[in-house]
Amino acid sequence: MNGGWKGGDGPPAMKGISLYVHIPFCAARCPYCDFATAPATSAPRARYIDALATEIVREGTALERPRLRTIYVGGGTPSLLEPDEIARLGRAIDDVFVRRPREVTVEVNPATLDRGRLEAWRAFGVTRISLGVQSFSEAGLRALGRTHQPEDVAPAVAAARGAGCDVSLDLIFGWPGQGPREWHEDLDRAVALAPDHLSCYPLELALEPEDSVANWPGGGWPVVERWRRATAAAQADDRGLALLYAVAHRRLARAGYRHYEIANWARAGKRSLHNVTYWRNGEWLGVGAGAHSHLAGVRSHRPAWLIAYVDAIDRASPRVVDPSADRVSEDAILGLRLDTGIDLGRFAARSGSAARERIGSALRALDGRGLVHWTGDRARLTPRGRILANEVFVRLLS
Repeated sequence: MNGGWKGGDGPPAMKGISLYVHIPFCAARCPYCDFATAPATSAPRARYIDALATEIVREGTALERPRLRTIYVGGGTPSLLEPDEIARLGRAIDDVFVRRPREVTVEVNPATLDRGRLEAWRAFGVTRISLGVQSFSEAGLRALGRTHQPEDVAPAVAAARGAGCDVSLDLIFGWPGQGPREWHEDLDRAVALAPDHLSCYPLELALEPEDSVANWPGGGWPVVERWRRATAAAQADDRGLALLYAVAHRRLARAGYRHYEIANWARAGKRSLHNVTYWRNGEWLGVGAGAHSHLAGVRSHRPAWLIAYVDAIDRASPRVVDPSADRVSEDAILGLRLDTGIDLGRFAARSGSAARERIGSALRALDGRGLVHWTGDRARLTPRGRILANEVFVRLLS
């Protein structure tokens, strides 16, 4: 087994897959972030880029050079890579994949998009830039521990558009001190920039240490935990977060954005194709520290600690296969995140009549609560259901 597909004489036959490339490096640690990150000045940075290129070539070769449908370079802060590092990763991908993607996204900190890096990303093939704005408020950026300033955003949007790229903006709501007025202001300033896509995420603060804490010097997890506990105590409660979410749903609808996934809005034809692959339980390969893959029905991941990741690649270790989960419930939950919902007829064809009966019964049990809307055999979350999605998802897992 190669960590992502099982047994047999070779890799699974695929019409195409998506590729996720993880760049962990950041100028500073955002204390709310629980992704695999590391300082941009990390001593093992060069070794990491070497290992990442090696993993790309090894996995692409094992999968017999599949076509890439989408590419997503996330982090961390991929926009901190130097042009030669970007070019090296591009060459590694070209060596072992058929690169004809419909979409290539890179995540960018608004303060790091200089001309040289932008030109390197365009040469890489980027068609879409996702800007980690988080807030247009100085108070909001301070509350979130961000290093850029509100005035950095508009020039970054202009630079991305000047390079011919679509633009997506990420916002976070529910930070301490934010109420409906402040959230309206953030949304208004975002809409004024006319992005193609917006993601709006509630501030969620994990209170269990993640492996990537070991990548950062200093006080380690106790310092991060103290910040998260203090911030969680000061932020909006569930009712307040639901109110802010409803504000986003109404404001972005008026601006012409389709609310196509629980946390994502897009203009016509501008959905994130890569992320839709995740929500439709498609096939993707993830490379880099902490990256997850889903190939031939098997979910797997790489270590989030840089040293452990580099060591795993040096030893040609397979990805760590995730423990078996309730695939039926997982499939239903992912489908319900999208505004198209799930069709139980197609669900039965894919997962069997027993699975259809279990999922259908769980959803029907919510009738009368305004959480699920039915059109024949198709179930969709209502606007209220999206706000209270966890109540629906818990039923599917029980």
